[in-house]
Amino acid sequence: MSGRAKLLLSLVLGLLAVFLVYVYVRGIERQLYEEVDMQNVVITREAIAAGTAIDQGQIQRIAVPRKYRQPQTFPTVEEVAGRVAVVPIAAGTQVSGSMLADAGAEALSFEVPRGRRAVAITVTDDTGVGGLIRPGNFVDIIGTFEFGRPVGYQNGRVQYADERTEVRTMMQNVFVVAVNKELRRERVERETQGSSGNAPPQTRERSLRTVTLLVEPNRVQELILAQNVGDLTLSLRSSLDDTAVNLPFLDPMQLLGVTVPVKPKARPLQSFRDVGRGLF
Repeated sequence: MSGRAKLLLSLVLGLLAVFLVYVYVRGIERQLYEEVDMQNVVITREAIAAGTAIDQGQIQRIAVPRKYRQPQTFPTVEEVAGRVAVVPIAAGTQVSGSMLADAGAEALSFEVPRGRRAVAITVTDDTGVGGLIRPGNFVDIIGTFEFGRPVGYQNGRVQYADERTEVRTMMQNVFVVAVNKELRRERVERETQGSSGNAPPQTRERSLRTVTLLVEPNRVQELILAQNVGDLTLSLRSSLDDTAVNLPFLDPMQLLGVTVPVKPKARPLQSFRDVGRGLF
């Protein structure tokens, strides 16, 4: 081989070596870029059972390298909160769309667990923690009941003697399946002392929420009866506390530590009308 041929071969091999080094370096750069390019994903803080409406407290957003982001994942917590898991999701798992029911699906689209019943009660902002209750929360149910012995009629209304009011904690640590909001018009006939009963009723609007709860079968009858004869209030529980507390009933005399019966405040007599649907 002549010296010129050897020189050309050396140049070709040198260029080939430079090209191979360039390709290798570019591959390393691309790999490093993928590891440095961080993207947001939503993962679970705790294990979530199938059929559970996911609460914001059960998930969090973290940043991971792009190469480690799973398909169909979500960048924000708001896109996941309130949706229903269709499969069990382990703690620390990236939440993907295939794990959840459709965004427009109602929380009750999942199967009610064996031995449980889903039952709905109506609450207002006053009795429903200011509208802060969300699917996946746990609540206590407190009932307020009025007692009295009917003694006759006055102005078309039943009059009672020996009246008293009691508050009882009926159920604790009850799972919230779904929350629905509806605006209704409320007709209020406020009963005041000395009223002739001929005053025209006042009308106002307020938000009513239907909260669907998951309870044992025997509790369904208790809730329905309690809602018909008294007023139910929900209190929101901490997700870190599932301890049941033994609470006796409470009446105004016990509350204030007095022996004289406490006169109840005037209460509105309410009837509701769906906007545009008439009386019921």
